[in-house]
This record gives sequence, C-alpha cells and structure tokens, in this order.
Amino acid sequence: MMKCRLPVFLLFFSLTAQAQTPAPPTQPDPLTPLIQERGRMVQAYEDANSQRNSLFGNKASKKDLQEVVDVLKAIIRKDTEIVQSIKETSIRRTASIVAEKTQAERQITVAQGDQSVTKERFYDLENQIQNLQVRDKQREKKLADAQATAQEAAEARTSRELLATALAGLCAGLLWYIYRLRGQAQPARRAVRR
Repeated sequence: MMKCRLPVFLLFFSLTAQAQTPAPPTQPDPLTPLIQERGRMVQAYEDANSQRNSLFGNKASKKDLQEVVDVLKAIIRKDTEIVQSIKETSIRRTASIVAEKTQAERQITVAQGDQSVTKERFYDLENQIQNLQVRDKQREKKLADAQATAQEAAEARTSRELLATALAGLCAGLLWYIYRLRGQAQPARRAVRR
C-alpha cells in the first residue's frame, strides 16, 4: 500500500512545484504608445484640415492642402507601424501558445499514472488551450480592424489628393479664362481710342 502512494505523492509534488514557479514578467504592450501617437497625429490632421489661409475666402490654400496630405501620410505610416506591431505580437503570442500547448501535452503524458489527477489536469489544460485560442482569435480580429483602419486612411489620402488635383485644375482653368477675357478686352479698347 505504501509503495502505491509514493509515486502518487511524487507526481502530486512535481505538479504543484511546477504550478508554483513564477511566470516570466510580461512585456509592456507596444501598441499603447503607437496608438497614442496616432491619436496625436489625428488631432494634427484635424487642426491642419481646419486651416483656411487662401486668398479666395474660406477655402484651403495649396499649402494648407499639402499640410493635410503630409499629416495623412504620417498617419498612414503610423498605421503601418501599428499593423506590424500587431503582427509581431500575434506571432509571439502564437509561439507562446504552441509552447504552452506542448508543455501542457508533456504534463498530460507524465500525469497519466494516476487517472483522477490526470483527468482534472487534462480538463484544466484544455480550458487553458481554449482560452488561449479565444485570445488568439481576438488578436486576429484586432489585426483585421487595424488593417481596415489603414485601408480607410489610404482611401482618405487618395480622396484628398484627388481634391487637390481638381482644385489645381480649376485654378488653371480660371486663369486661362481671365487671360482670354483680357485678350478680348484689349482690341476693343484700341478700337475705341482710334
């Protein structure tokens, strides 16, 4: 009877010792400063977009539009950094999940000597794996959201560039029209003076 209890006691002792080892310190989230910096850039975009320094009234000047475009480009670059950071975090998390899963499988194999302890540990590990898979899916969703945000920013930049091009074309057309009107007015003045 004593010989049967000794392996069970050793197995229980090894499992509790592994459970009491301290977890490695977690790294700070690299997304927080990136997202805060992006928020500041969005505020700079809103400030730049609200400026109106044109000679034609309450319209944005070319310099104002260029400033808006520059800020949008910076936002797109920051979005790219955020997406890259999310990808790296996702890769690290996936590696961590695989390592934890491998460790869990090893622990299950070792614990099979005593079925009651093994079953309890197995269910705990399954729950941990499911929780990790849920977290992984949440991270993938965040990555998809960040990619959608980057796509929206790229589309916003394109629309601003098209607007700037249209305004430049309109200005060129107006200058040409004024030039033609002046050309027609000068022969009429010369005829009146003679």
